[in-house]
Amino acid sequence: MNATDNIIVVEKLEFPNRRGITPSLQNTLFPNFSRYCFLVLFTLTLVPGFGCSRVSVKKPSEDVEKRTCDLRADTAMRLEAYETSIKLHHNFIEKKPENELALYHLGFSYAQTGNYQKEIFYYEKAIAFGFKEDQVFFNLGMALGEVNQLEKAIDAFKEGLALNPVSADNYFGLGLTYQTLGRNQAAEEALMKAIEIDPENLDARFHLSELYADMGHFLKARFQLRQILEIDPSNMRARYILDNLKMEEGGED
Repeated sequence: MNATDNIIVVEKLEFPNRRGITPSLQNTLFPNFSRYCFLVLFTLTLVPGFGCSRVSVKKPSEDVEKRTCDLRADTAMRLEAYETSIKLHHNFIEKKPENELALYHLGFSYAQTGNYQKEIFYYEKAIAFGFKEDQVFFNLGMALGEVNQLEKAIDAFKEGLALNPVSADNYFGLGLTYQTLGRNQAAEEALMKAIEIDPENLDARFHLSELYADMGHFLKARFQLRQILEIDPSNMRARYILDNLKMEEGGED
């Protein structure tokens, strides 16, 4: 294998599925929600199936170098050996302190250990060095939500939407935060927008059903739960909630 086989041109990269859920990141701020743990994999020598195209280049630009991470560190991250990933990414960043991808990966690894303050710190450093992607702001917003910095979380989601106006993830994060703050109309609008963009976004539908139930809109809540079951007939959570959600006296629907 030539040395150039490990170089990735940033423009060829795609995001992998962002719905991988890590049990250690059960969200305490937003009840009944398991946080998205997508990973933007701009790495060296990606394993098959991560949805990234690789090309070899002889003279990588500065931007490509800043988005080329350490193979051993990223392998540890993919294997969920997060303490090792943290150590190896720190070692790599000592040599390349402005490597925005390594900074992002370090923040992501800290997230898996529950250290949200360091997660935020390294995301913000990555962004400061130019790592500005809509889903990076989504992860930042969710991390800020974990530490109850809700207004800053809103700002992060809006930054993501400024970069990508059709980001279902950032609309979802925005809706979730508005819901937590009790801004029900804004929460409904954001969650509906997430569903409009991504009709199979089950998390958005769950939270929209919860919002409607809290508002007394029980027919609307049931509709969202039935939509979830149409998408995923085996979804026991939706079935359980639907079976137990009764029309209450005084409900507006």
